[in-house]
Amino acid sequence: MQKILNASILVVVFVTFINGLFFFYFGIKVSVQTYLGVIQNNVEHPGVHIVEALDLILIGFVFIIFSVGLSKLFLTDYSFLKGYELPWLQLKDFNQLKTLLISAILVALFVAWIPEAPIFQTGVEVFDWTEFIFPLSLLIMAAAARLIKELH
Repeated sequence: MQKILNASILVVVFVTFINGLFFFYFGIKVSVQTYLGVIQNNVEHPGVHIVEALDLILIGFVFIIFSVGLSKLFLTDYSFLKGYELPWLQLKDFNQLKTLLISAILVALFVAWIPEAPIFQTGVEVFDWTEFIFPLSLLIMAAAARLIKELH
Protein backbone atom coordinates (compact mmCIF):
# COMPACT_ATOMS: atom_id res chain seq x y z
CA MET A 1 0.00 0.00 0.00
CA GLN A 2 2.88 2.36 0.81
CA LYS A 3 4.38 1.81 -2.67
CA ILE A 4 1.06 2.67 -4.33
CA LEU A 5 0.78 5.86 -2.26
CA ASN A 6 4.37 6.88 -3.05
CA ALA A 7 3.86 6.17 -6.76
CA SER A 8 0.65 8.24 -6.74
CA ILE A 9 2.37 11.16 -5.04
CA LEU A 10 5.29 10.87 -7.46
CA VAL A 11 2.90 11.09 -10.43
CA VAL A 12 1.16 14.13 -8.91
CA VAL A 13 4.52 15.81 -8.24
CA PHE A 14 5.72 15.11 -11.79
CA VAL A 15 2.52 16.32 -13.49
CA THR A 16 2.38 19.43 -11.30
CA PHE A 17 6.01 20.20 -12.15
CA ILE A 18 5.28 19.81 -15.88
CA ASN A 19 2.26 22.13 -15.48
CA GLY A 20 4.56 24.74 -13.95
CA LEU A 21 6.98 24.42 -16.86
CA PHE A 22 4.11 24.91 -19.34
CA PHE A 23 3.03 28.09 -17.57
CA PHE A 24 6.64 29.33 -17.71
CA TYR A 25 6.70 28.58 -21.44
CA PHE A 26 3.44 30.44 -22.10
CA GLY A 27 4.56 33.41 -19.98
CA ILE A 28 7.80 33.65 -21.93
CA LYS A 29 5.91 33.25 -25.21
CA VAL A 30 3.53 36.13 -24.36
CA SER A 31 6.51 38.28 -23.34
CA VAL A 32 8.39 37.62 -26.57
CA GLN A 33 5.25 38.26 -28.67
CA THR A 34 4.73 41.52 -26.83
CA TYR A 35 8.34 42.59 -27.36
CA LEU A 36 8.07 41.80 -31.06
CA GLY A 37 4.79 43.73 -31.23
CA VAL A 38 6.42 46.74 -29.59
CA ILE A 39 9.32 46.60 -32.04
CA GLN A 40 6.91 46.37 -34.98
CA ASN A 41 4.66 49.02 -33.38
CA ASN A 42 1.48 46.94 -33.68
CA VAL A 43 0.53 46.18 -30.08
CA GLU A 44 -1.81 48.17 -27.87
CA HIS A 45 -1.09 48.47 -24.17
CA PRO A 46 2.13 46.44 -24.03
CA GLY A 47 2.29 46.85 -20.26
CA VAL A 48 -0.96 44.92 -19.89
CA HIS A 49 0.44 42.05 -21.96
CA ILE A 50 3.65 42.03 -19.90
CA VAL A 51 1.61 41.89 -16.69
CA GLU A 52 -0.39 38.98 -18.14
CA ALA A 53 2.91 37.23 -18.93
CA LEU A 54 4.04 37.87 -15.36
CA ASP A 55 0.81 36.35 -14.13
CA LEU A 56 1.43 33.20 -16.16
CA ILE A 57 4.95 32.95 -14.74
CA LEU A 58 3.67 33.45 -11.19
CA ILE A 59 1.10 30.69 -11.68
CA GLY A 60 3.97 28.52 -12.91
CA PHE A 61 5.81 29.26 -9.67
CA VAL A 62 2.72 28.23 -7.70
CA PHE A 63 2.78 24.86 -9.47
CA ILE A 64 6.54 24.47 -8.91
CA ILE A 65 6.25 25.37 -5.22
CA PHE A 66 3.44 22.86 -4.82
CA SER A 67 5.39 20.17 -6.64
CA VAL A 68 8.63 20.68 -4.74
CA GLY A 69 6.78 21.08 -1.44
CA LEU A 70 4.88 17.83 -1.87
CA SER A 71 8.05 15.99 -2.82
CA LYS A 72 9.93 17.32 0.21
CA LEU A 73 7.09 16.43 2.58
CA PHE A 74 5.99 13.05 1.26
CA LEU A 75 8.78 11.59 -0.84
CA THR A 76 11.72 11.71 1.56
CA ASP A 77 12.89 8.18 0.66
CA TYR A 78 13.88 8.97 -2.93
CA SER A 79 17.61 9.69 -3.31
CA PHE A 80 17.25 12.00 -6.32
CA LEU A 81 15.09 14.35 -4.23
CA LYS A 82 17.68 14.65 -1.45
CA GLY A 83 20.21 16.35 -3.72
CA TYR A 84 18.54 19.76 -3.83
CA GLU A 85 18.06 22.30 -1.06
CA LEU A 86 16.09 25.44 -1.61
CA PRO A 87 16.66 27.94 1.21
CA TRP A 88 13.25 29.55 0.67
CA LEU A 89 11.47 26.19 0.84
CA GLN A 90 12.36 24.78 4.24
CA LEU A 91 9.16 22.90 5.05
CA LYS A 92 8.56 20.93 8.21
CA ASP A 93 4.85 20.26 7.82
CA PHE A 94 1.90 20.66 5.48
CA ASN A 95 0.74 23.89 7.18
CA GLN A 96 3.94 25.66 6.10
CA LEU A 97 3.39 24.51 2.52
CA LYS A 98 -0.22 25.71 2.70
CA THR A 99 0.85 29.15 3.98
CA LEU A 100 3.48 29.48 1.28
CA LEU A 101 1.01 28.48 -1.44
CA ILE A 102 -1.64 30.88 -0.16
CA SER A 103 0.85 33.74 -0.32
CA ALA A 104 1.95 32.80 -3.85
CA ILE A 105 -1.65 32.45 -5.02
CA LEU A 106 -2.57 35.86 -3.56
CA VAL A 107 0.29 37.50 -5.43
CA ALA A 108 -0.70 35.72 -8.67
CA LEU A 109 -4.35 36.77 -8.26
CA PHE A 110 -3.37 40.37 -7.57
CA VAL A 111 -1.21 40.47 -10.68
CA ALA A 112 -4.05 38.86 -12.67
CA TRP A 113 -6.41 41.62 -11.49
CA ILE A 114 -4.12 44.53 -12.43
CA PRO A 115 -4.99 44.61 -16.17
CA GLU A 116 -8.69 44.56 -15.26
CA ALA A 117 -8.38 47.28 -12.62
CA PRO A 118 -10.72 50.25 -13.10
CA ILE A 119 -7.76 52.61 -13.17
CA PHE A 120 -6.55 51.01 -16.42
CA GLN A 121 -9.93 50.95 -18.16
CA THR A 122 -10.16 53.63 -20.82
CA GLY A 123 -13.35 55.41 -21.71
CA VAL A 124 -15.11 54.60 -18.43
CA GLU A 125 -16.52 57.68 -16.75
CA VAL A 126 -18.29 56.10 -13.79
CA PHE A 127 -17.17 52.99 -11.98
CA ASP A 128 -19.67 50.39 -10.85
CA TRP A 129 -19.36 48.88 -7.37
CA THR A 130 -19.05 45.39 -8.89
CA GLU A 131 -15.60 46.30 -10.21
CA PHE A 132 -14.36 46.32 -6.63
CA ILE A 133 -15.57 42.83 -5.70
CA PHE A 134 -12.34 41.17 -6.86
CA PRO A 135 -9.95 43.47 -4.96
CA LEU A 136 -12.13 43.31 -1.86
CA SER A 137 -12.16 39.52 -2.00
CA LEU A 138 -8.37 39.59 -2.37
CA LEU A 139 -8.15 41.79 0.70
CA ILE A 140 -10.38 39.38 2.66
CA MET A 141 -8.29 36.42 1.48
CA ALA A 142 -5.09 38.20 2.52
CA ALA A 143 -6.55 38.90 5.97
CA ALA A 144 -7.63 35.25 6.29
CA ALA A 145 -4.15 34.12 5.24
CA ARG A 146 -2.63 36.38 7.87
CA LEU A 147 -4.90 34.90 10.53
CA ILE A 148 -4.05 31.36 9.45
CA LYS A 149 -0.35 32.19 9.60
CA GLU A 150 -0.66 33.63 13.10
CA LEU A 151 -2.62 30.62 14.35
CA HIS A 152 0.06 28.15 13.28
